[in-house]
Amino acid sequence: MADRSGGRTNASLFERAERVIPGGVNSPVRAFRSVGGAPYFVARGSGPYVWDVEGRQYIDYVQSWGASIVGHPLVIEAVQRAASAGTTFGAPTEGEVRLAEEICARVEGCEMVRLVSSGTETTMSAIRLARGVTGRDRVVVFEGCYHGHSDGLLAGGGSGLATLGLPASAGVPRSAVADTVVVPYNVVPPLDDSVACVIVEPVAANMGLVPPVPGFLEGLRDGCSAAGALLIFDEVITGFRLASGGAAQVYGVQPDLWCFGKVIGGGLPLAAVVGRRDILELTVPGRAADGRSVYMSGTLNGNAIAAAAGLATLDVIAEENAPARLVEIGSALARGFEDCAYRLSVPLQMMGPPAFADPVFGDGEIYDYRSYAATNRAAAKQFGIELLKRDIFVHPASKIYISTAHNYHQVEVACNAAYEAMRAIRDRGLLE
Repeated sequence: MADRSGGRTNASLFERAERVIPGGVNSPVRAFRSVGGAPYFVARGSGPYVWDVEGRQYIDYVQSWGASIVGHPLVIEAVQRAASAGTTFGAPTEGEVRLAEEICARVEGCEMVRLVSSGTETTMSAIRLARGVTGRDRVVVFEGCYHGHSDGLLAGGGSGLATLGLPASAGVPRSAVADTVVVPYNVVPPLDDSVACVIVEPVAANMGLVPPVPGFLEGLRDGCSAAGALLIFDEVITGFRLASGGAAQVYGVQPDLWCFGKVIGGGLPLAAVVGRRDILELTVPGRAADGRSVYMSGTLNGNAIAAAAGLATLDVIAEENAPARLVEIGSALARGFEDCAYRLSVPLQMMGPPAFADPVFGDGEIYDYRSYAATNRAAAKQFGIELLKRDIFVHPASKIYISTAHNYHQVEVACNAAYEAMRAIRDRGLLE
C-alpha cells in the first residue's frame, strides 16, 4: 500500500495529542483506554468506510456513535451549500424553521421544537422545563442510563434499590444530585407529588443495549400521569433509528418531552427538546401566566449549517426508508454473528434492536445495568480489539451501529472477521 500519511502515524499523532489535549482525546470514549491500546486517527470517511492517517481502511460500525445514520459523508453537499451563505448569524434562519417542521411532522405528539447544540444540553433543558412546569425538584433516573454530563445527571446509585443519587464524578457537589433518585432499569418505581419528572432511555443504550420489558414504559407513563410528573424520553440515540417516530412509535407510549440528538444533526452539533406546546412555550420570556418562564438560550442554537445537515439526513431517511433498511442489514449481521458463535460453541447474545446491536458473551438473562455488568465484559472488550485488528471498527466494547450505507458485502466481511475474533478470544481462555 502506498504511504499516504505524509509521515503521520496514529501513534505519533496520539503522542502529540496527549501533550495538548487531556488524555489525547476530546471525549473519553475515543481513547480506547477501557479496552487497551491507542486510538487511530481518521483522515476521511466514505459510505460505510473510514480511513486512518496511515491509509488503512476500516468498515465503520461506530458511525460517529450513531450520528451518521446515512453513512459518510452523504450530506456534505447540503453542508457546503449552507456554509457558502455563512456559518452563524445570531438571528433566525429558514433552515431551523424547516427542520423543526420536519421533526413535528415525523413524531406523533410533537407540537414544538427547541433546538440546542448537544445531547447534554437537550436533557439538561428538558429537566429544567419539567421542574418549571411542575414546581417540583425531584428527578428519577435509571441506573446505567446516561443522559449527558450536566452535574444533576451525573449521579450514581447507592447501596439500595432506589436511593438518592451520589455524585458519579469528581467536581459534582452532593447538592447537585440531592434531588436525583436512581432506580433500577425495567422496574416501575413508586412516584409521588415530589417528583418533577422521570427521564429514561426507552431502549437503554449506554449500559449496553437493554430493551424495555413488557409493561415498563407503559407503567412509567401511567405513574407519571397519576403523580402529575412529566415523562421524558431520552432518544438521543434511538431517535429516527428505531422508527421515523422514534421509540414512542415502536412501543406505543408517548412521553411529554423527547430529547433528540445525533441523527437530527447529520453529523454536526445539534440536538432538540421536543414536546407539547404548553410546555415548550414556557421558554418564551413572559409567556407563563405566573411569570415563571424557563430560561433556555444558546449562541449556536439552530445553527444554519447543522440545520441543513439535519434536514438532508431526514430527507435521506425518508427516501430510503431507513428504519426498515437498518433492520434488514442489522438482522443479517446478528444472524451471522450468532452462526459464528454456534459453530465455535461460544455463548453469545446479540442484544438490542437490529438497527444497532451489542454482542454480549454469557447465557444469563439481561434486564438491567447489574445483570448486564455481570456478563463477560473482558471477552466483549477483547472481541472489539480483535475486530479492530481485522479492520472492523466497532465501539470499544463492541457495540455496533448500522447505517443505510452498509450492505450485505460488509456484513459478510464483518461475519468472517467475527468468526476469527471469537475463535481468538475462545483460544485465549476468555470464555471459561
